[in-house]
Amino acid sequence: MINLKLTNKRNYFINNTQIFYEKNSEKRINFLKNNQFFYNEISKILKTIIDDTNSNFFFCCGNSTILNQFNNNEIFVQEINDNILEELDINFNKVNESQINFDNFKNVIIADIEHQLNPLDNLKNLSNKISDDCKIILISKSLLWSSLIKLIKIFFKGKFTSEYNYLPFDYIKNLIDVSNFEIIKNEKGIVLPFNIPIITTIVNRIFRLPILNFFCMMNFTVIKKKNVNDKNHYKKKISVIIPCKNEEKNIQIIKDNFYKLGDKTEFIFGDDKSTDNTIGEIKKIKINDDDIEIKTYEGPGICKSENVYKGIENATGDIILIYDADCTVSFKDVETSLKTLSETNADFVNCTRMIYPQQKNAMKSLNFLGNIFFAKMFSLFFNKKITDTLCGTKIFYKKDWGKLKKSFEISNIKDLWGDFDLLISAYKNNLKIIEVPVNYYDRIEGETKMTSVLKNGLRMLLITIKSFYRLRIDY
Repeated sequence: MINLKLTNKRNYFINNTQIFYEKNSEKRINFLKNNQFFYNEISKILKTIIDDTNSNFFFCCGNSTILNQFNNNEIFVQEINDNILEELDINFNKVNESQINFDNFKNVIIADIEHQLNPLDNLKNLSNKISDDCKIILISKSLLWSSLIKLIKIFFKGKFTSEYNYLPFDYIKNLIDVSNFEIIKNEKGIVLPFNIPIITTIVNRIFRLPILNFFCMMNFTVIKKKNVNDKNHYKKKISVIIPCKNEEKNIQIIKDNFYKLGDKTEFIFGDDKSTDNTIGEIKKIKINDDDIEIKTYEGPGICKSENVYKGIENATGDIILIYDADCTVSFKDVETSLKTLSETNADFVNCTRMIYPQQKNAMKSLNFLGNIFFAKMFSLFFNKKITDTLCGTKIFYKKDWGKLKKSFEISNIKDLWGDFDLLISAYKNNLKIIEVPVNYYDRIEGETKMTSVLKNGLRMLLITIKSFYRLRIDY
């Protein structure tokens, strides 16, 4: 059900814009109907960016047909002219502004920024209303197309409002920066706004590729609040997931490094069908601290990722911390990474071993080169700087686990290690990913499980390429 927000728009929209839509609502409705393909394209791209099962709020200005692809139970919208929804045969309820609590929305879509009287004040006010987890999606035009459309509007006076904000994406970035928000990601789309069978579909997807996307008309910018409420991890329960397979000699080393990481800490060992005495060593661990709990579970014996995911399902903490049993990352660096998550607005910490000098035998040469290759590819494809895609130490909030696992296997190729699943799903769900450098030490006991480098590398390559196509090209 669509809920139309009733509010005083006089202080929200540019006055001439409001007058234009009052006088020309019928013309605008005909324009929307004649150009439905363009707005459907916007709606389809938008649907790949946000989860339409969430409660979403749309700020619109004569373009509420972008709601067409959304089928969730509850949508809230503000339109410049209520007649637009009525004439488009969209069923809606009218809701007073006092009945709306912005703290409940997971996503707020701003599709009217060109027509707002004061976009900066509106963004600042919105920052005070929404929750820390809420994402805002700003829909705007590129500099190239903004300039072209500005010229078109000069020659077609009367068809469009004469006054509007000139806010191409480069200008919007400045607006975001000074209004307590920062950019999480930016997607581009649509070169041909009209439908030429087959051709438009192919062209609009090809031009979403890196470099070529410079020519796209629309930007979909996901932003998040910079300053958030205190997330002190010392007040939270931390679940440390430790996947193990034939690591009996490393268990005592892990145990000797145990200490409380939060208000309470649970260390959850997943023994993945070990053929040595790993489970016996785990059972020997005794901790004289009521705030530290040792748990075990039997891994499925399929691959590391399935073992880790089972551990996360069993976790009862507020924060999930994945830690490999090879002890190649120190607990001191792990705690630093945990602090970084709680002291910033980050949603997901990806630790990186590629910044600090590594010990001589910590990573094999072929693994090192492969990691650099995939980090570069991931950074290019997903427009997010990542230096280490394969570090096993990752930290995120348990509340995000449901949507992360829902997005697994976007590529329909099983990720045996889980690193790509988690990173790509975090990107898909608009989580803010940050990297924290850690020292990488030689393995003291046992052998690395990352063998068959070429075979694993090919699988990771296919996962990355197919995920890139599904998330950033297709829609």
